[in-house]
Amino acid sequence: MENSEVWIQSLFGSTSRLAGQIAAYEPRSVQNRMAQLVVEAVQGQHCLVVEAPTGTGKTLAYLLPLLAMGHSLIVSTATKALQEQIFDKDLPLLRRVLERTFTASTLKGRSNYLCRYRFTAFRNQGMLVPGPERRWSEMVADWADQTEMGDREELDALPDNLSFWKEISAGGDHCLGRRCTHHEACFLTRARERAKKSDLVVVNHHLFFADLALRDGGFGELLPDHGVVVFDEAHKIPDVVTQFFGWTISNHQLRELALDCRRESQEIGADDPVLLLALPDLEVAGQRLREAFPRENRREGMTTEDLNRTSVIGQALLQVDNALHHLLKVLEPHQARSAGLAACARRAVTLLDTSGWIRSMDDPSRVYWYETRERGVFLTASPLETGPTLQELLYPRVKTAIFTSATLATGGRSGGFSFLLDQLGLTAETVVTEQLPLVFDYRQQAILYLPEQFPEPDDPLFPAAAVEEIVALLEAASGRTLCLFTSQRMLETVRHGLTGRIPFPLLVQGERSKGALLEAFRAQKSSVLLGLASFWEGVDVPGEALSMVIIDRLPFVSPVDPLVAARGRWMEINQRNPFMEMFIPRAVLSLKQGVGRLLRRSTDRGGMAILDVRLTQKRYGRQLLEALPPARIVRDRESVRRFFAE
Repeated sequence: MENSEVWIQSLFGSTSRLAGQIAAYEPRSVQNRMAQLVVEAVQGQHCLVVEAPTGTGKTLAYLLPLLAMGHSLIVSTATKALQEQIFDKDLPLLRRVLERTFTASTLKGRSNYLCRYRFTAFRNQGMLVPGPERRWSEMVADWADQTEMGDREELDALPDNLSFWKEISAGGDHCLGRRCTHHEACFLTRARERAKKSDLVVVNHHLFFADLALRDGGFGELLPDHGVVVFDEAHKIPDVVTQFFGWTISNHQLRELALDCRRESQEIGADDPVLLLALPDLEVAGQRLREAFPRENRREGMTTEDLNRTSVIGQALLQVDNALHHLLKVLEPHQARSAGLAACARRAVTLLDTSGWIRSMDDPSRVYWYETRERGVFLTASPLETGPTLQELLYPRVKTAIFTSATLATGGRSGGFSFLLDQLGLTAETVVTEQLPLVFDYRQQAILYLPEQFPEPDDPLFPAAAVEEIVALLEAASGRTLCLFTSQRMLETVRHGLTGRIPFPLLVQGERSKGALLEAFRAQKSSVLLGLASFWEGVDVPGEALSMVIIDRLPFVSPVDPLVAARGRWMEINQRNPFMEMFIPRAVLSLKQGVGRLLRRSTDRGGMAILDVRLTQKRYGRQLLEALPPARIVRDRESVRRFFAE
């Protein structure tokens, strides 16, 4: 494209069609720059990593030029909120702005869609559900007869934790594919067909990488092929890749397999006693697997000693293997009669393979660990590195991959993207990187409070001191504060310490859904919201309702987490420093996400407070401090009071 800068100016300039659709429109040079980088990446067919601070208008910066150029693309996001923003806000605007028409669709994970086959079987067998859920089953039954999309989100009132939904959804393990009698009318099939015909498909990271994992396993694909993929909120990608390219077996999977075998047998009228007797054996094996691990919730690594044939865990896995082998044997004569039982057999083979891979522990590129959650145990082998997976499976399939977020860089501009590039499997020679300048004037709009005399976070005096400090800061800010914590214990300590001591409404994560809490926080202008990990990002509360963000301590990942510990050992073997190359960069990204909740619009004003003195007293604190927005630093409460009194 000749003179792309002039063309971009025609899209985003003061006399553009975009300007005519937005009241009080002001062109932003940082938005133009990002659009320029996107165009150059597509034209040069190379990867782009661009950090776009809050206020850039990044979704329009990539959507408008790409759609105007006529490219088909996939946009992958980390949060439902951004998906909704794109569909409900950005696309209607772009349809008014662009002179060419385009089609768009959204595609969700399989479990979001009703499965006609499984629901028919569920209904034929009496729809047995717990008493408290019967009214929901009746609602779903009425909806199932009328819906055209089959998307559970059409039922706004449906609880997230509905126990029977997984028995009627189109989860990947259960799908019969083209052998299903409902294949042509399948809601998921129709959604995929719409996506294939769309210029733009919006998905989330979980679906995108689930699709990539399916292709790697030879099971076809969920998403259509597109030459351009934009990963928005790209800082979440390494964690998602770790999840979807791991091997996992759980007692829940064994129980669900037994349940589905029983249901499919009833559906075809099979009364083979050998098959029916094999199912309790599988359930018992799953129960024994759970009993081999601690009863309390825990997450730890596993060793070869843990899994040898004489250990409790090893014997439990052998019992699982024997039960799966027996199930496959008795399923053999029934597979030709029933597509459902044939699908169950395929699931049994996958579980048997997974059990063997985990028990052997012979892949040095993986870390082996378990997690117990209530009645469930999950045994997993996760990749130590995510970069090689993306090099092998992602980049050969796309012409251009664009990674963007408000938080990607973890250091100075020369090497600020090295941590992320390593996780994405990219090198400085294969990608263009740029950290766009801040949009907001933090020196004028914000302060950063760092207490001068304060106990360190591991000091027994820290919790009580933090409560007193937070009370004083809330008084200065007249409430209007988001408090972010790194542990449930500290959140509960502060919650207890604030109760009865502050005149502001107190909202606490867990009392209501995240959406309901944020709605109340926006409506009650002086309220205080206490949150954990999920509130460190994805919180967009512009205006005075959020005038201060308080962070209790630096968000370092736990060194005893099995994934973190294994990756640290691997880095040390390769003569790398895990603290400087993993712990610090991850803390930087989390910290930037947390303080990024403060200024959301150019008219916002407020304070940030970090109660961790290591930020100023430890040598590594300088790197963390330099990564934060350049707000004016204050060291005493009186300065905070004066700031809010101005």
